[in-house]
Amino acid sequence: MSYSNQMIEAIQNEQLSKAEDLLELALERDTLEELYALTETLFDLGFLEETKRVVTHLLTVDENDGLKLTLAELAIEEGNELEAFEWIDQVDEASPYYPQSLLVAADYYQVLDLPEVSKQKLLEAKSLLPNEPVIDFALAELLFASGDYREAIASYEELLIQNHTEFAGTSIYGRLGNAYGAIGEWAEAEGYLKEAVEVKETSDHLFQLGYIYFQQKEYERANDLFSQVKELDPSYTSVYTFLAQGYLELNDEKKALESVEEGLYYDTHNAALYSMGAEAALALGDEAKAEDFYKQAMLIEPDNLSLLLHLTNLLINQERYEDALPLVEEKVESGEEDPQLFWNSAVIYNELEVFDRAREHYDKAYPYLKETPTFLKEYMYFLREDGDRVGYIQKAKEYLALNPGDFEVSELIKNEEYDEI
Repeated sequence: MSYSNQMIEAIQNEQLSKAEDLLELALERDTLEELYALTETLFDLGFLEETKRVVTHLLTVDENDGLKLTLAELAIEEGNELEAFEWIDQVDEASPYYPQSLLVAADYYQVLDLPEVSKQKLLEAKSLLPNEPVIDFALAELLFASGDYREAIASYEELLIQNHTEFAGTSIYGRLGNAYGAIGEWAEAEGYLKEAVEVKETSDHLFQLGYIYFQQKEYERANDLFSQVKELDPSYTSVYTFLAQGYLELNDEKKALESVEEGLYYDTHNAALYSMGAEAALALGDEAKAEDFYKQAMLIEPDNLSLLLHLTNLLINQERYEDALPLVEEKVESGEEDPQLFWNSAVIYNELEVFDRAREHYDKAYPYLKETPTFLKEYMYFLREDGDRVGYIQKAKEYLALNPGDFEVSELIKNEEYDEI
């Protein structure tokens, strides 16, 4: 057995000191072929420093550009940008390894969040090797990750033309389905994702196909697939949010609540699940559970204004104005500008008989909600009770312009104007 093989065996047996001694012997006595194989194995095992020693040794006896690229990849793994590009730049354009150097550079530019530079490197590589599937796949993945879905589709379809339905463990059908879905071309997305499911029924493929149906508001079909995902992999946390939302859209609040509770078993920090749980609980008449869900969600997302408004709406409906007040006060004092927040604050202050603060918040809400009949009617009556007869009549007329069929308000205004005469 070669010293290289003995070293790997020692590593696998966690005899690291012995492995270090065997590495020295391997460098002295093993053949080039054995050392090249050792390099690959050490790299795969994550022994980067040891890989670097073997490659550096090999470069002294075999001036191979492939070894320089291995050193570049090692530098990338270590986050040493300067060293990585120094090794890449040593590969000349005339070298048979030049296209590979472009791929290594493209990969690193993507890591550095320079997708355009990465793309140029891949296009240059493609111009040199136009029928190389590795390049087509790398280009397609870069374009997909960058949101250039139409260009990505062209590259993925090139792979299909070359009879590659899967590459590096990635379903090309699945990628095409997701890319078409991202640009709203649902029929194409559905077709490709069905192909992906037929080839390999994975949780990801089922979820992605379900998501396409969900986007088209075909909630029953979507939930059938989401349920299959849950059966295949109960810890697939993303599915529970969509499953619960689907049931809410189908007005099946009981199943929605069950989905929420199942999802929270696996993901206790999902504010969206708590929020949907609150919505389902309210529909089922369980206000205490709804309140608890909203409070749990707000612990996770304390700055989420929508959650706060839902909770204060619940408290207002329960006439718990003193409980609601600190919630809205904190938001208003922080400078939050939101018409529903102003409206809720106005209602709370009015019920607590802090009329000047109520008037202040009704006035703030008015520019945003002056086309909202329910707000105008409430504001109108507040002004009447507050003794602002002119403001009351003005807002009543604005309200009637939006809702002329409200005869009660119409009669009130007629009486006011008659009294004025």
